[in-house]
Amino acid sequence: MKKTNLMKAGFIALLSISLFNCEKDVEFQKDIQTNDSKSLHICMEKWDTALNTKAASTKNVQWKPGQTIRVKFLNGNSYVQSKVKKYAKEWEKYANIKFDFVAASSNANIKITFKEGAYADDAGSWSYLGTEANYQSRSMHYGWFNDNTSEEDFRATTIHEFGHALGLIHEHQNPVAEINWDKEAVYAYYAGPPNNWSKAEVDHNLFKRHSKNSTNYSTYDPESIMHYSISAKHTLDGFSVGYNSRLSATDKSFIASIYPGKDINPGNSCDGIPVWSIFTSYNIGDKVQHKGNLFEKIPGDWKLLGPCDNSGSTTKKQDNIIYPGS
Repeated sequence: MKKTNLMKAGFIALLSISLFNCEKDVEFQKDIQTNDSKSLHICMEKWDTALNTKAASTKNVQWKPGQTIRVKFLNGNSYVQSKVKKYAKEWEKYANIKFDFVAASSNANIKITFKEGAYADDAGSWSYLGTEANYQSRSMHYGWFNDNTSEEDFRATTIHEFGHALGLIHEHQNPVAEINWDKEAVYAYYAGPPNNWSKAEVDHNLFKRHSKNSTNYSTYDPESIMHYSISAKHTLDGFSVGYNSRLSATDKSFIASIYPGKDINPGNSCDGIPVWSIFTSYNIGDKVQHKGNLFEKIPGDWKLLGPCDNSGSTTKKQDNIIYPGS
């Protein structure tokens, strides 16, 4: 009887560990699962809405480095407003700008609405680019935020829209992005709900790439917060991009370069990278953090990329490295 009870206790303990690790990796798994989700939230470009005029570029809509940008809410309850305030501030850690949230009766540069009242029919989320916000009666909108919105969606959508407010375009429209789209599959997907886009809208929001002369971009970053999620079913070569919900390393360095003058803490190279788990299956190219180090999955093994602390060199000699699974 004692042996049976010990076996039961051991099983329960193992199950508890398994559930803990599954819960810990839910966000990482969602990156993969949402690629084919019909309910995936998509930011609609609000600039160049006529589809036949020159798109606004990051260069001519940038704020001045060091500027305080005034932001106000035109509606929304205190809970959703607090989430937007919290995640908008992420940009301040890396860009030499400041967002000052003021009363609805005050003058402001950025004016935010939510899907309620006079704007109940606007189900999309969008933002005008940079200083274009100055000329709009409302310049940013959140079409799916409510008291039941997940923390991940609050974070991903808010950081994304405030990226536009700082002048950033969608990363898949980076002039140096070379995405091998299956255009017919993409047209068919976005023609259905919840988007119901025409071919012209798909062309404008996905396939159009901005001119190198009008942007500051030099490299393509599939991990950018400004990138749409892309299903492997929508490319001819199986390329895909997950649901990016945090600033990438390139996002941080790039925004610091166009709004310079702030002392930037390099942070941690493992920020946003999931902790390795024995209960998770990994594919070639996946990255994990384990015992203070960053690893990338390669055929049959793991490749050490370096310590998580960016203050240390990735080429620095390290002793007693513990690899995932060892």
